[in-house]
Amino acid sequence: MSETPTPAPAPEPPESKSPLRRPSCVLALILWFALLLLPCPMFILATQGQISLPLGGAPGQEARLWLVMEADARGLGLSLPGVRQAGDAVCVQTDVRYFFWAGSAEPVSYCECYTRDDAAATWSPVETLVGACPEDILESLGSEEDE
Repeated sequence: MSETPTPAPAPEPPESKSPLRRPSCVLALILWFALLLLPCPMFILATQGQISLPLGGAPGQEARLWLVMEADARGLGLSLPGVRQAGDAVCVQTDVRYFFWAGSAEPVSYCECYTRDDAAATWSPVETLVGACPEDILESLGSEEDE
């Protein structure tokens, strides 16, 4: 009797890993999409002249990027707000930076303070200062309200 050899089981094909399971491929894909989307904000900036993003409910509390197209200066301006609030008084310190490819300008800060009678009322401007908001500005606004 002759024994016929039983065939060995066929080897299973190796598991193929999806490219999205590799962290480096995912990172490269994210960077590629970011690069592809880069013209979108530039197009908005060119057509509208600015991009602003509201960051809160206080007046002037918005991040803003705009084109500077003056005769002696060309570039971008960026303003970022910082808020200090105490009760019904709020001060918004706005820091402005410029990124010029032609011309130059120094960074600027200014402080705008507002008050209101209650949470439903609109903000009324009280004071505007050049430079950073003083530490005690909200206390002085609170004492002016009491008078």
